[in-house]
Amino acid sequence: MATVIKSMSDLKKILESRIQQALKMTQQEIFKVIQQHITDYYHEPVFKDGTSAIPMLYDRTYKLLNSLIKTNIIKTNGTISCSVEIDPNYLNYQYMGGASGLDVMLSAEQAFHGWSIEGDMHIWYDALAELGLKPGILYIMKSNLKKCGVPVK
Repeated sequence: MATVIKSMSDLKKILESRIQQALKMTQQEIFKVIQQHITDYYHEPVFKDGTSAIPMLYDRTYKLLNSLIKTNIIKTNGTISCSVEIDPNYLNYQYMGGASGLDVMLSAEQAFHGWSIEGDMHIWYDALAELGLKPGILYIMKSNLKKCGVPVK
């Protein structure tokens, strides 16, 4: 059944609803890619078959693995937004030995595991590169808008 639009207010509500739907779809795609990179980071062979130093303390808590979150979609001053981010509670988490979750994230972005074991992965950079950086994310959003019935060029 066709939707009847009787006023600009009706049109605005329909468009806003579809934009939110497209944004939610885009957020999910971004979440999926970043989560896969975090998972891959956990599976990276960090001790390189005994060729790298094994630290005195290496405690796998899996807190980073489960720290990625999607925020609610919000509307502020006519802008609809959301994010995919590391849970602030994780960033403030303190590991045995004194490192925080933020320290672990910064280390991971420099291709290290705990600043002492060199790896090959950069969680955020690699995930954003896979998504195509800003142009790629805009392309995903544009594609999702079209899927939701919002014609964009």
